[in-house]
Amino acid sequence: MTDLAGGRCGTGIPGLDTMLTGGFMRGDANLVAGSPGTGKTTLGLHFIVAGIKAGEPGVFVTFEYLPQQIYRDALRRGWDLRKWEEEGRLRLLCTTPDVLLAETKPGRTILDEAVEEVGARRLVIDSMSHFEFVDQEEKRLREAISGLMNHLRLQDVTTIVTHEIPEIVGPAVRISNYGLEFLVDSVILLRYVELEGELQKAINVVKFRGGDHDRRYRRVHLGSDGMRIEDDFSGVENISGGSARRSVAQRAKELI
Repeated sequence: MTDLAGGRCGTGIPGLDTMLTGGFMRGDANLVAGSPGTGKTTLGLHFIVAGIKAGEPGVFVTFEYLPQQIYRDALRRGWDLRKWEEEGRLRLLCTTPDVLLAETKPGRTILDEAVEEVGARRLVIDSMSHFEFVDQEEKRLREAISGLMNHLRLQDVTTIVTHEIPEIVGPAVRISNYGLEFLVDSVILLRYVELEGELQKAINVVKFRGGDHDRRYRRVHLGSDGMRIEDDFSGVENISGGSARRSVAQRAKELI
């Protein structure tokens, strides 16, 4: 599902689009936050690829990987990013936050130029955690990120930004020190859940300004075909605490 009634922007992940009742609202800024290895970059690539296949060019910005790493990992899933770049449907930027926001001309940045060059309708920035290395003063950082998000909204580009949460499991989840979650229109949380001695990946839509959405935790599978959203954690409690357990009712049911 790529679009619903002209106002939604599909992620390319059917299960997630269902959770979002059709996808992100067009032109919104959306945050995907999660622990290392939970699939933040993969989700972002799904989003960009879905756009390209629907005739919506995209820009993928990474502060963590070299181009050959992104090309290689995407190609394993059948996504030929290099080919789409040559066709002018994608722009891959491997840079740093300070270079990304620096003006190349008055009022212009390399991000503006990349968006304009391919006529981008979708943008992924992976990951916002690196902005904290540039400026650790919370007020200035918040103002800079707020300005960036509003600038992208004015360009009518639907954006996903990722952010790394250092905690692997635990009852407390702190997304950012400067309130990034309040500067975006939706927040998707990817986290690990310990269930019976095994770490499982889970996804939850924490915030969504587009209206109603699925509020349940659902299982996440990462494989050679990318990300899959599977069933919910029926019969399991304390998921948000990180150390889940089967409910009393479920354990009694299994004993019968």
